[in-house]
Amino acid sequence: MEPVVDAIIVSSLNSGTECLQVYDSATGTQLKSYRGLPAASSSLCSVGHAAYLLTAQRDKPFLQTWFIHQHDVQQIRLVVPGKVTAMAVNPVGPKYCIIGIGEKIYIYKLLSGRLIGIASRHYQPVTQLVFSPCGNYFASSGEDGFVYLWSLSSFIEALHKVHAPQPQPHFVLGQHSDKVTGLAITSPGMRGFLVSSSLDHTARVFDLVTGRPLYCLVTADAVTSIASNSLGSQLFLGHADGTVKVVDLLPPPPHGDVEVSRKGVLCHEKSVRHLAVTPSGNHLITGGDDGEVKVWVVTSSTLDTPDATTTRLPHLAHKRTVHTGRGPITNLAIKQISREVLNAPELTTKEVIAPFSQDHSSPLSCPVTVPIKGRSAPHPQLADIFQPVESSPQVFASGGDSEASNDMLHNTVEQLKVANSQLYDFALKHIIGDFEV
Repeated sequence: MEPVVDAIIVSSLNSGTECLQVYDSATGTQLKSYRGLPAASSSLCSVGHAAYLLTAQRDKPFLQTWFIHQHDVQQIRLVVPGKVTAMAVNPVGPKYCIIGIGEKIYIYKLLSGRLIGIASRHYQPVTQLVFSPCGNYFASSGEDGFVYLWSLSSFIEALHKVHAPQPQPHFVLGQHSDKVTGLAITSPGMRGFLVSSSLDHTARVFDLVTGRPLYCLVTADAVTSIASNSLGSQLFLGHADGTVKVVDLLPPPPHGDVEVSRKGVLCHEKSVRHLAVTPSGNHLITGGDDGEVKVWVVTSSTLDTPDATTTRLPHLAHKRTVHTGRGPITNLAIKQISREVLNAPELTTKEVIAPFSQDHSSPLSCPVTVPIKGRSAPHPQLADIFQPVESSPQVFASGGDSEASNDMLHNTVEQLKVANSQLYDFALKHIIGDFEV
């Protein structure tokens, strides 16, 4: 068996007490499950490379989190202002959680639980949130059809200003004429593409560097989900009739409208709600309203054209069904996980998730509580690091000895300054330095 697997993480509408299930995409076996309340759609996130899983509760203003190696939910109070419609966590750097609640986007810093900012640009509820691979930007979409690209640094900068204006989008990428159902960003980050799908029978491709639209893929059916391989060379469009169509962007077609006329592969009996591509790009994972999660092999066939050229046509071949019978799929994700991590009795992680602040009136007024994990036992070199201050009682004379008393007080203050400086250096080196900043 391979030590690292492409794990499929799934949540369903009728999952019961088992909130999440994890399957091996190569064999279809169930690797693990996580106990909890039913998860809200489009809210499954992973924190760190192998640390936590995070979801929002369906129909309740709460989040729930698990250590990736533990079955039961963690007892961390994560209360948000309302029911969550979309959620994402940045993949690198200090971890921030963006949450769509109604028409607003709330941003929390997981290390402190502090509210960083609130964006109110959508006119109808937020449907999708996704971070760029670099973690510096994120995209949002809503039922109003708008697609925005945001800069995370603009929210952090506004936090340190007393009279800061409301953060504005980095780019207004475009507007569909109907609800946006999916967002996908290719892995090269700001040199890649952002793709949005909509019920208006289109999927649009945007350049993240300029914010300009490149392609508008027009299909005969409503597009209910979207996914891309890591290079952005292939797009997968899920439809309301249960079919999936594969679109090749290499060689790149002329900019503008592109008609997708090829017949898709029937993958589900009902709408295809979730799509995910393995890191290798060789397999596609689909999840539908029929309650099934399937693994498909991405293949290609050759076609001879009248001009004596050969065209390679992408195709999907069914490999296996890994999940069924628990209601419509609400979340679907692919994550490369080590088997040892999933089954480890103990796991050391540098990630910290703190309880969320309950003051949502202004980010500046939120109290900051930072949990610090230090050493429970005294440091073995503690005696060598610190030079203790003289603890013997000092008797200060009065009258003619006032000058000597002042000198003794001055020496004591200087010793305290040295001790405080040593304590500060020790904390930086042995406590804060153990965590990812």
